[in-house]
Amino acid sequence: MQKITVKRLNTPRLSVVIWLVLLATNLLSLQINAAAELHGNHGSAQAQNNSRHDKHDDDHDHGSDEHGDEHKHSDKQPLKISGRMLTLNQISTETATAITLVQKIQLYGVIAAVPEQQAAVKAPYAAVLDKVLVKQGEQVSKGQLLADLTNLSSLKPYQLRAPLAGVVTRRYLNDGELIRDETLLDIANYNKVYAEMSAFPSDIALLKADMPVRVFSLHQAKVAHSTIGYISAHMTEGHIARARALIHNDDGYWRPGMHIKADIHIAEIAVPVAVKKSALQRVDNQPVVFVRHGDSFEVHKLTLGREDDDYVEVLSGLEAGSEYASANSFILKADLLKSGASHQH
Repeated sequence: MQKITVKRLNTPRLSVVIWLVLLATNLLSLQINAAAELHGNHGSAQAQNNSRHDKHDDDHDHGSDEHGDEHKHSDKQPLKISGRMLTLNQISTETATAITLVQKIQLYGVIAAVPEQQAAVKAPYAAVLDKVLVKQGEQVSKGQLLADLTNLSSLKPYQLRAPLAGVVTRRYLNDGELIRDETLLDIANYNKVYAEMSAFPSDIALLKADMPVRVFSLHQAKVAHSTIGYISAHMTEGHIARARALIHNDDGYWRPGMHIKADIHIAEIAVPVAVKKSALQRVDNQPVVFVRHGDSFEVHKLTLGREDDDYVEVLSGLEAGSEYASANSFILKADLLKSGASHQH
């Protein structure tokens, strides 16, 4: 720090003023020098601090690069899981093998009576109905007596008998009424019924006679097996064609008017390697399965081909004989994602 020397002046009042001005100037100079020195020291410290900060950033970036490399490496590591955890999480496995895919289309339709198994009972002559012997809903056998009548022309009595076995679905007249060409009774046999299915043009192109069919009630309480017996040669105004399958209905479950859906098997395709569709997960936006090696599971990315309801063909990415997680594989995917996220953190 600079010293200030003040000499005593034996001067008049003007000299005193000059002396005060010099003193003030010297003090101001000291303040400016001190401020400059302080600023210089601060700049040096800031530069050192910036240097340390830059070094820290370099170190951090280097660490991040190493961490990223480690993350990529960890993605390739198999997931280890004990047999006990497999059991607790109900993760089951199957072997990839050759299989026959059953491809099918689904159609909707309705149950209909077989025309050849329906009859309208009429009187051959104008008559008086003396007695109608059956009621609506009653089961009748072929040849069973249905009504006693009196011919209006000859006044001779005659009888009407059932032309087929079945159920009386309608009764139109009562005792004492005149009957001419009217229908007295409708009888139908529902031991066999038709599944009438509606098919659009794209479906019709796939259908052929004798293709296997499974018919379901809409709430799937029962299934019937049959084959395609008839495909309509013309389309309706709604661009729909009818396909028909005959169903055995001894217990009467399939009632005319009931809505149904049907699976028609259109192709059977043998493929060398297939996996269950329930096994598939998506990783990096690609389909994968988890292949078991002892107590570890390894991710295999797949190229897929044809499929049916349950299985899908594997074109590449998996060899026949590989053991893969077929049920609850989503748990393995969750562990894989959790492991990756933890490592990134």
